Order: sequence, then structure tokens, then C-alpha cells
Amino acid sequence: MKAKTKLKANSKNSGFTLIEIMVAVAVLALSGVALLGNIGQATRDLATISDKAEALYIAEYALNTALLQKDFPDTTNEEETITHAGREWRVELIVSETPNEKMRRIDVMVRPNERRLGSNQSATILLSGFRGGVF
Repeated sequence: MKAKTKLKANSKNSGFTLIEIMVAVAVLALSGVALLGNIGQATRDLATISDKAEALYIAEYALNTALLQKDFPDTTNEEETITHAGREWRVELIVSETPNEKMRRIDVMVRPNERRLGSNQSATILLSGFRGGVF
């Protein structure tokens, strides 16, 4: 005759307790909150980088245009609003003297038009170059 073996389930170790489940849910919730905060910051950083890339493109174009002028530039401070990629940008071109009278410093500041040029906020991009005169 064969002996029958009965397996009895131990009711004390058959699942998770309510406390263990609550701790696991709390850990998951905290992880989710931290992840959402990081995603929000990454989105803001991406917008800033995109603004800087567009502003750099505009500043390089403005600086190269000033450097390629046929005539030696006079000192000036010019502002204009341009539209690029469906957005308005403020461009300020400053040509200033240097200690060498045959050299000019050219600064180009670019920022989105939403920011005021007279505000305390700095330009999105400030690009500088130098242009020498005929010696």
C-alpha cells in the first residue's frame, strides 16, 4: 500500500502582509514623484538649449554680416527685431572702439523678443568679434 502525503499550506507564510504592500506602494510613489520632477526639469533644459541654439545661429549670421562689410565700421549701437523659425528675436549690434584705432570690437546680443532689452535678464547669446582696418 502506498502512503498518501498531504501538503498543508502554511497560512502564516502564504502571502504579503498589508504593511509590506503599503511600504512597496509608498516606495513606488516616491520613485514616481522623483521621476516626474526630473522629466519636468529635462523639458525646461531642452527648451533653454533650443533657445540658445537658435540665438547662436542668428548671432553668428549678424556677426559675419558685420565682419564682411566692405567699409570699416563706425562705432554704433543698433537694435532690430527679426523673425526666425516662426519666432521674433531681438538683435543688438554694438560696434565699439578698441585701444588700437584700426580695430573695432563687434558684439552681438540676441534674445527672444518676449524679454525686454532693458531688463536685468542677460542675453540668450552674446557673441563678440573683431574687425581690423587697412594698415
